[in-house]
Amino acid sequence: MLRQDESAAWTRFLAAAPHFAHEDISSWVDGPDPPDVMCIGASGRRIGVELTKWVEHQQVTNVRGRQPLKDSYLAIIASEREPRPGHIGIVHLHDKSLKMKQADASKFRAELFDFLSRENAKPTPSLNPPFSIPAGYWNTVRGWDNPQGAPVGDFAVPRNRHRHIPPSMPWVIFESPGGAYTPDWMAQAAIDRIRAKVMKYAQENLRADQSLAEFDLVCFYCDEALLHNTPIEAVNFGFPELTAKVKQSLGTVPGVFDRIFLFHPYEAIPTVQVYGN
Repeated sequence: MLRQDESAAWTRFLAAAPHFAHEDISSWVDGPDPPDVMCIGASGRRIGVELTKWVEHQQVTNVRGRQPLKDSYLAIIASEREPRPGHIGIVHLHDKSLKMKQADASKFRAELFDFLSRENAKPTPSLNPPFSIPAGYWNTVRGWDNPQGAPVGDFAVPRNRHRHIPPSMPWVIFESPGGAYTPDWMAQAAIDRIRAKVMKYAQENLRADQSLAEFDLVCFYCDEALLHNTPIEAVNFGFPELTAKVKQSLGTVPGVFDRIFLFHPYEAIPTVQVYGN
């Protein structure tokens, strides 16, 4: 039985790559696990598909340890119920391991949005400021209204303007763990997940056991990775470069699967075959 996240990933993958097996898929059902999905191709072939999440588990574990505290604050703030100010895109909060007393919740929320309203009302910095900038000048203007943003007070860090944020989305959130990162972490996470599946089924004969004409693997980018993992992008590096790195790494992988795909539903070209013909 497919889990909810697996079912959603599979249906989106099939919509993005309906001919992944080099033919139409006439029907599919939950597989006997393994495989996760059992398909019948237009030719009548039985095609098994195994699914695995593309996620860096250690990063998720580290973030989730603080998630209950953050969730308690976000439930109080509920920025999705407030109109987003015209000059503020996303506000990033920094947690300090302090639990909110229920008696202080409404006052905290009112002070936060009053603070943001006052920040939003400030004028933009002058394009020709005085040669000698007066003390406190940057506290009187929207010094944070730029691609980098800036710390501006006791509550938050409005980082950048997102003009296409859906009205229903929260716009006051906690900042993701910061610091330097490399997209190699997520490339290696994909490689590790794929190799783990290869090793798991290397000693089994699923083709014979399930009468499969083809056995494929889909490694799908999941919401956990989106929320808790470092990005896959860097300067001059994105999904195409990452898939090329994964494909090169899998060149010598044992032939357990006929085809292996990376699926990233938020990319313009979401499905890339990284192994097989």
